[in-house]
Amino acid sequence: MEKNGHLPLLFFLLLLSITIIPAAATRPTAIYAFGDSILDSGNNNKLVTICRANHKPYGIDFPGQSHTGRFSNGKLPGDMLASAFRIKDLLPAYADSSLDVDDLATGVSFASACSGLHDLTAAEVGVLNLDKQFKNFEQAFVKMEEEFGLEKTTATVKRALFVVSAGSSDMIDNYYLLPTTRAQYSLPAYHDMLLKNLDTFVKKLYNAGAKNIAIIGLPPLGCLPMDTTVFPPPLPSSTPSEKSGNLTGELFRRECKAKHNADAKEYNAKLEVRIKRMMVAMPTLKVIYMDLFTPMMDMIDTPSKFGFKTTLKGCCGSGTKELGPLCNVASIACNAHSEYVFWDSVNPSEAAYRALTNNFKARPLRRLYPNSG
Repeated sequence: MEKNGHLPLLFFLLLLSITIIPAAATRPTAIYAFGDSILDSGNNNKLVTICRANHKPYGIDFPGQSHTGRFSNGKLPGDMLASAFRIKDLLPAYADSSLDVDDLATGVSFASACSGLHDLTAAEVGVLNLDKQFKNFEQAFVKMEEEFGLEKTTATVKRALFVVSAGSSDMIDNYYLLPTTRAQYSLPAYHDMLLKNLDTFVKKLYNAGAKNIAIIGLPPLGCLPMDTTVFPPPLPSSTPSEKSGNLTGELFRRECKAKHNADAKEYNAKLEVRIKRMMVAMPTLKVIYMDLFTPMMDMIDTPSKFGFKTTLKGCCGSGTKELGPLCNVASIACNAHSEYVFWDSVNPSEAAYRALTNNFKARPLRRLYPNSG
């Protein structure tokens, strides 16, 4: 029988093709976070602003009960993702004076609570807008380059996961609050302006070497305790529903504002379209949409599934107005922190963030890291 002389060549070509196709990264080796309180681990601590959380009872469930500036009772999604991807236990703030260059190489948070995509949002409370956050990232890049060299620093950025969360403060503290903003923009036009600014920011990250970016959408704005509608006591024959957040038998019933939830859904739909356009415009960039709205509504509609009992009230104080300086040592916090979806009148509890982060890693982040454990 005649031997097929082409088989060795075919085998060689097959082996070569397997060798040169890059395998999907199993996990990021650093995380860089930008945006607002969902990711801010203490960058506002030294700023002259009311938007700070470096005081009790914030951090009451954080290791060492330390009030680090995180707007929750414990860890944030950035911390949880860093741990889940086996990078490190916590994602520190860039402003942390104890940081060294090795910390920068495994990731930090540049986020600033109360910031947003509209510069006015940050300016009205004296926090860091996205331009300033990006400048801090550039500073960090220079520090790493000086220590490790350009090639290694560029590789670090390329393998890193960039996470961006912004937009909630633009709506709650700007568009809904300021008549001047509403006079200048219709709601669709305001959304478009925010997304245009986000697009500009993502291009900056891309030009700086970012290859993997996760963008967190808006939460159900109308269900944030500060934004809920309060109704008078129900009739004696009424039974409180889980959706009312009134499982503790409180006198007044709270419900989500449907209009503000619809506004968030409209923005998120536009964001998903914008992300698809980003990847067309920047072919070597992977960008994913991280849905915050749906899993949070799941917690609010079916709290028992997650171990929650109170959904539309924060744990701190009355749970309806306490935020930043109003959530303080004089505020009486609830006893069972893990039974509350929200810690203060805007920000989720550590338990809620844990459920959200598990969802992020199991679903959207799988598209970036399909082989992650």
